[in-house]
Amino acid sequence: MKPSYAAVLMLAPALWGCGRAPAEIDVQMKSATYYAKHLQEATQVANRCNQLNEQEQRRLSARDYQEWQMSNEWVNCQTAISVTDAAALRDSVLKQSHTPPAPLGANAALAP
Repeated sequence: MKPSYAAVLMLAPALWGCGRAPAEIDVQMKSATYYAKHLQEATQVANRCNQLNEQEQRRLSARDYQEWQMSNEWVNCQTAISVTDAAALRDSVLKQSHTPPAPLGANAALAP
């Protein structure tokens, strides 16, 4: 085997890997604590991610979709989605617990 072919064979996987690495590196990971403090941003990210998830399911093969679900991008999406779901549940519970009592009937006001 000529040295140039050997170099190409050795560099090809490295170059292919380099082509994929920046996408993972560029994704800024944010914690649940961060999103809890920046709920509006979490909501925007969650909405975008829900749309992105639907697109990726249609676009990618089953194997590629599973790989994408392990990516930093999707982990970040899951964090934002979880925080917004928890905030919505919390708000719902708080609204239910602070609901004023229903007004009593007219006869109840006359009771001794």
